[in-house]
Amino acid sequence: MAEPTWKKLVDQLKNEGHRSPYLDRLRQRLPASGPSDIAGEILREMASALGRSEDKVNVALLELELQGKALDALAGSQGAAPGERVARVAAFNRQREAATQALWELRVHREALGFRRNEDLAELYPIPPKRA
Repeated sequence: MAEPTWKKLVDQLKNEGHRSPYLDRLRQRLPASGPSDIAGEILREMASALGRSEDKVNVALLELELQGKALDALAGSQGAAPGERVARVAAFNRQREAATQALWELRVHREALGFRRNEDLAELYPIPPKRA
C-alpha cells in the first residue's frame, strides 16, 4: 500500500510534540504499523495470489471448453476442410496441456501455502481427455 504524501508531515509534527485535532485526524487515517498489520497484509496477498492461480485454471478450462465446442460443431458440419479438423484437434490438445499445467501450478501453490488436501481439485476442475 502506498504511503500518503502527507505522512512525513504528520510524522514530523508528532515527533515535535505538536498537538492539533487536525493532526489527530490525520494520524487516525495512517495505516497502523506493527506485526499484526504486516501479517494481515501478507495473508491478504497470499489469498489474492491463490485466487489469481485459480483464475488462471478457470480461464484455461473456459478456453478449452470453447475449443471443444468449436471442434464438435466442426464435426457436425459438412463443408469443413480436412486439414481444419486436424488443426483444431491440435489446438484443443495444446490448450488441454495448458489447462493441465495451470491446474498443477494451482496444486503446488496450495501445497506451498499449507493446503495438503488437494484430492478434490480434479473434481472441481475436470480436464477432458485428449482428442484424436
